[in-house]
Parts: sequence; C-alpha cells; structure tokens
Amino acid sequence: MFTWLTLQIIMWPVVSSLEISCPIECDCLVHQSLFINAKVQTVNCSSRDLLEIPSVVPLTTESLLLPGNQFSDLLNNIPFLPRLLELDLSNNLIKQLGRGSIFQNLTKLRFLDLSYNRFRTLLNGVFRGIHKLETLVISAGHLKFIDERVFDDMNNMKHLNLKGNSIHSISAEWFYDVMNLEFLELAHNEVFYLNGETFSAVVHLRHLSLSHNRIRGIHERAFVGLRNLTTLLLDNNYITEVPSVALLSMRSLRVLRLDANPISQLGTGAFTHVPVEEISLSNSTTLQLIDRGSFLDLLSLEKAYLFNNPSLQYVDSHAFINVPQLRVLLLHRNNLSALSHEIVKRRPSVHLTLHGNPLLCNCNVRWIRKALGQGNSSSAVFLDPDKLTCSQTQKLDSISLKSLNLADIPPFCEPVMIGYLNKTINAEIRESQTFACRAFGIPPPKLHWILPSGIVLNESNNNFLTPGKHPGTLTLHHLKPKDSGVYKCVAENNVSVAFKNITLQVKNVDIGLFPQRVSSTFVTVVWNGTARNNFPEYDILYKTDNQPGEEYKTITVSYVHRSYTINNLEPDTNYQFCIAVKDEEEGDYLQLSCAHAQTRDANFIMQGIYTTSKGAIAVVLGIVAGMFLTICMASMVTRKYRHRHYETPEKSLIGNMAHALPENLSSSLMSQDST
Repeated sequence: MFTWLTLQIIMWPVVSSLEISCPIECDCLVHQSLFINAKVQTVNCSSRDLLEIPSVVPLTTESLLLPGNQFSDLLNNIPFLPRLLELDLSNNLIKQLGRGSIFQNLTKLRFLDLSYNRFRTLLNGVFRGIHKLETLVISAGHLKFIDERVFDDMNNMKHLNLKGNSIHSISAEWFYDVMNLEFLELAHNEVFYLNGETFSAVVHLRHLSLSHNRIRGIHERAFVGLRNLTTLLLDNNYITEVPSVALLSMRSLRVLRLDANPISQLGTGAFTHVPVEEISLSNSTTLQLIDRGSFLDLLSLEKAYLFNNPSLQYVDSHAFINVPQLRVLLLHRNNLSALSHEIVKRRPSVHLTLHGNPLLCNCNVRWIRKALGQGNSSSAVFLDPDKLTCSQTQKLDSISLKSLNLADIPPFCEPVMIGYLNKTINAEIRESQTFACRAFGIPPPKLHWILPSGIVLNESNNNFLTPGKHPGTLTLHHLKPKDSGVYKCVAENNVSVAFKNITLQVKNVDIGLFPQRVSSTFVTVVWNGTARNNFPEYDILYKTDNQPGEEYKTITVSYVHRSYTINNLEPDTNYQFCIAVKDEEEGDYLQLSCAHAQTRDANFIMQGIYTTSKGAIAVVLGIVAGMFLTICMASMVTRKYRHRHYETPEKSLIGNMAHALPENLSSSLMSQDST
C-alpha cells in the first residue's frame, strides 16, 4: 500500500536537501542533552498546550521535547524522524499506547520519557521498533499492568525507571531480553512480595531501588543472579526481619538500606558474610535490640547508620564481630541509656555519634568522658561532642558530658535494666511469647530467669533458652493457662543485683461443653462460647471415671460443628467428656472445657423401645385414617365434577335449541313454499 510515509522514505534524499522550517509552536536550537550526553538538533515544544504533535518537524531533529502539553492519543501522531535520538512526552494526558504502531519508525531512539501520563497498561509490542533504546522513564503515572514480554528485543536498554506507579508485582519475564540493564527504579509502587529468581536475567544490574513499596516477604532466592549489584534500597517497606539468606547471593553488594521498616530486633547473623560497605537501618519506630553478632563477618563494612530509632534501648557490646573496617557508627537520637566501650575498643579511630540519647551519668559514660578529653587519640572520635549529655537516675535535667569531672565518675556500678521494670503481657493459648531482658553495668552483669514455678534458668540450664540466642531472651512455645505467672529476670554483677518482672497472663479459651441428651448407650454433648471458631478443628475426649489410668478416646470434629453424639457407651456408667485441641509440640491435648455425665441403666433402653413401639402403632393408625379421609374427599370431588360435566351442558343445549327453533322452522317452511 502506497502511503505518505512510503513517499517520505522514497523522497528522503531529495527532502533532506531542502530546509524545513521550524514549527511555529516550537523553538529549534542545538541543545546539550543530559541524557544523550551530546549536542543535538532539538525541537522544543514544551508547555505549549498543544493538542497534537506538529505534523511538520525538521527531518534532522535529534531531540523532540513535548512535555507539558495535552496529548491524549499518539496513534498516527508522531512524525517520521529518522534521526531522532531523544523523545520527551512527559506531563501529558496520554490514556493508552496500544500494541506497537506508535514508536515503530523511531529506529534510532535512545531515550524515551513517558512520565506523568494516564495510561494504566503496557501491552506486548508497544515498544516494537525501538531496539536501540537505552533509557525508558515511566515515572509518576498510573501504570498498573505490564505484559510479561513487553521489553522483548530491547537488549540495549540500561536504565528503566518505573518509579511512582501502582505496580503490584514484578515478573521475571520482563527482564528476559534486557539482560544489559544496569539501573532499575521501582520505588513508590505497591509491590508486596519478591519471588524467587525474579531478577536472575539481569546479571549486569548495578542499582536496584525498591523503596517505599509494601514488601512484606522476600524469597530466599529473590536476588539470585544479581552478582554485579552494588546498591540495594529496601527502605520504607513492611519488612519485619533482615532477609539474611537472600542477601548472600549478592557478591558485589556495597550499599544496603533497610530504613523505616518494622524490624524489632537484630539477632545473631542478621547481617553476615556480605561484602557490603554501608548498611543503614535508621528511622525505625520498632527497632529495640541489637544483639551479639548482629553484624558478623562483614569484612568490608565501613559505615553503619543506626540513628533516629526512638525505641532502640540496647546495643550489645559484641554487636560487631569480625568487622575490622568499621570507621563510622551513627547512633544519635536513639533511646540508649548506655553504650559499651567494647564496641569501639581496639578499633582505630571510629567516628561515632551518640547525642540525643538518654544516657545515664554513671560508670557506663566514663569511657565517653575520657575519650572527649583525649580528642583524636581515642579509639572513638565523637561527632558533635558538645551535644552529648547525661542525667542522674533521679533527675530529669541533663548535663553536658564535657562538664563532668572524670574523677567523680565511678569505675564500677550496679546493673541497670533496660525497659520497664514491671510489665504485663496478655497472650492467647497456643501462641508463642518471647521475653527480652538486657542490662548494662560494669562489670558486665550476668542474667538468669526465675520461672513462676521457682525454677532458675541460666546458661547451664537452658531448656527454655534458645541455643545461640542472648541469655536474656526467654521464649515460650504453645502457651497454656498454667504458663501464667511472674517471670523474673535477674541481672547480677559484683556491685549489686537488679530485677525485672514480667507478668504473663494466658487467656483461657471461652468455650463450654455440656451434655444435652443422655441415654443408656449414647450421650450428646454441645459446646458454645466466643472461641468456637478459634481453631480449625477440635477433639472430643471421653473416658470412664471409675477406671484410673484409662486413656481418653478421641473424636475429631470440625469447628463448624456445635454438637456431637458419642455412641457405644456402657449403661449406668460415669463418663468424663472434654473438648480439647492437639498440642503438637508436646504430643498431648490441651483441654479447654470438661463435663461429667452418667449414662442411663439398661431398663431405659427397653422403656425407650416400648414407648417407641406404642408411638409407632399410633403413627401407623393415624396414617391409615388420614389416607381414608383423603380417599373420601377425592371421591366427593370427583362426583361433583361429573355432575357438572354431564348435567349442566345438557341444560345449556336445550336452552340454545329453544331460542333457535322458530328461525329453523321458518326456514323450512319457506323452502317448502318455494318448491
């Protein structure tokens, strides 16, 4: 088909020699492109309230700038520009892009900006023809859906910016043909989970931003293939724990940001064996503890940003193990009452911030005051030293650390517990509960627990303590009402002893079991209460009361049931019935409610049969009588129907004949006369 486009291509040698004037709506100039990094022939039509792209644009145009107009449809609207390298269509009203007829003739295009538009989908084929594209920007739009192979044949693309859209998930198929991608921006979207091997095809990716999404989970193989990634931004998501295993696959990672995530604690090995140089976990309202070995075997780590965490009360003295290159540690504006000297001891000149913390003026600040007097010769160089303050336990007013006399600060002091000294925790049956107890002091205090039963738990008696965890961490699994009580944490050193009490209240399940019908050989039990739907299934336990040591017989019922009949029971026998749930941890049953019932004697069975027999005879006689009455009524109805059917039509026929007779007779007489 011979089209105007075909004519343009044929006439190109002729037309190119002619000078095409600049569109009246635009400015034409030679411009230094920031994206192409070169001076290019530019047609600038920015913010001119254009409804359509100018139809006549110089064929030598290399950069066409059209942001801030009112284009809503680009179909057949982009002129033929064989030398175009850069196209900016941002801040328009584009509602759809179609499947491939818009950009297919821009074969040399290297930069395309479609930001701040209104289209919601990218369909396969939409970028057909622009194989040399290196940078694609679609930020701050309404994009929700991207076809799996939308970037096919775009293996020159290095920068992809999809920031600020409404994308819910990331497909691995997007990246199959963009294996040379180096920069991927997906911040400010709605991604909630990272699947395994999502980025396995983009082996040259160096920068990945997933900030400000809704990420709650990260598969252990989510970052497989990212062997050249240097920067990973995961801040401002819903991540509750450091994805330690997933991070191991990135052997070139240098910068990791996890700021403003709901992470409550850093345990041993939270960050380990990653060649990262900079870690940031700041601006978190939930971070409370940084335990021993949280930063483990990080041979390249130089900077740790852990500031502005208002709940952070404890950083273990050995939080950094085998981290030889640590040079910057920012801990300002946290909730620390003390910081151990061991963190920076034997490290060459660590630049440290600690201002904005509620430090106590006791032996724990002695090393800080000493470091302030030594200046740069100390192992710790405090940034903003004039802002460092501390306060006495009984006083609220803070005083400058610099004003303290070193001789007045004792070298030893009693343990200081972290957090509330008395706390009550409400928990549900079968939940798990972890208690954290930490303390500062010199010498460093030792911790142990005293259970409500009086049992003492320490590092040598650790049935309840998790191996590898801090000795101040106590975890109870599959809670039962009997676990309720006061758990006492004891911190002890050569100076004194400190206590912290935690009261655990395990709520009983609101469910009651009652026998409803009792016979000689069966009992029907019913249950009610607000907790009937708390568990997917229950077990009905029963056994006789008069045989000590007898094991319960069990029947499993769904939570949708509200009653159950237990059969094959012995007459005149006392039984105990319980409703329970299985405790998988201990292989036993947790009884929620129990009841007792005595079955009827054997005579009750005969009475029931006798009563049933009389009742059955009465029922049979009633049925026979009912059938007889039904037959009589049917017979009467039939007679009436026949009476109406045979008698009434005859009367009607005679009447009709009486009215018709004179006319018929007249007609007969007339016919006789005519003959």
